[in-house]
Amino acid sequence: MAVVRVKVKFFAYFREIFGAREKELAVEKGSTPGDVLSRIIETPRQREELFKEGQLRSQVVIMVNGSVVPAEALNSRRLEDHSVVAIFPMMGGG
Repeated sequence: MAVVRVKVKFFAYFREIFGAREKELAVEKGSTPGDVLSRIIETPRQREELFKEGQLRSQVVIMVNGSVVPAEALNSRRLEDHSVVAIFPMMGGG
């Protein structure tokens, strides 16, 4: 099994929820951001903060290498070696 290294970065309150600023993972080649999210979730609260009824919450933004990944592409976008997956809340303001 070939593996790729992925860094997951947490922003804002996700740092507290996941207990880290970032984590490094070795995942199977061909893995998706959805696979990474499934892998990092360890508690019901973490799952609740990211998903509602099996769908990514609308206020959660997932980026890969600086580009937003739409919720519908979470399980189709393939990660490459040294990809950076960022998880942060939707920012508002004015």
